Amino acid sequence: MIKYLVNIVPPLDANCYTVYDTETKNCLIIDLGGHFSIILNQAKQLGLTIKGVVLTHGHFDHVADAKHCREYGIPVYISQEDSKMLTSYTNMSEYAGFGSLSFEADYILHDGKNNVGGIEFDVIKTPGHTQGSVCLLFGNMLFSGDTLFALSYGRCDLPTGDFQQLKSSIFNKLFVLDGEIEVLPGHEGRTTINHERKYNPINEDNY
Repeated sequence: MIKYLVNIVPPLDANCYTVYDTETKNCLIIDLGGHFSIILNQAKQLGLTIKGVVLTHGHFDHVADAKHCREYGIPVYISQEDSKMLTSYTNMSEYAGFGSLSFEADYILHDGKNNVGGIEFDVIKTPGHTQGSVCLLFGNMLFSGDTLFALSYGRCDLPTGDFQQLKSSIFNKLFVLDGEIEVLPGHEGRTTINHERKYNPINEDNY
């Protein structure tokens, strides 16, 4: 059975998720923006083995502490389109006043079925917040990064953002999923596909 834990990490209170298999005790970390040592110790205390860090997009508040993974032998995964953000000003670290951030991922995520450490999940390409934003579907749990929030959606005014792409991604990639799927966003609380189909303001917004 796949379960998850959530840690709210600095500097911008992003949600960092530990997704783990209750049988094998293997786990993945989604969006390691901060608190690496705390999350590492938490995994050890629970008897979990971290098999990889998976990034939904390249903004610094979701990726910054992934720079420490190589020294621990933990591979980092990101989409091809956002991989360049990890070594570019477009990760927004300097712009936000947190200094330079530059490191490389180990592997590229591919649209569709993926398997990391024996944990299977679907990568859904959802450009809009960034060109390479992805959502990660583990059974009935969707980790939506900064694409879809509870009664909100990702901003599109940063480098590589595009509102029409975001709207298309949400309507054509996410809202077509089973309504009972739990949505676990990159910031703030969880929701469901059905709730967002009905009430998310993207249904009316058209800027």
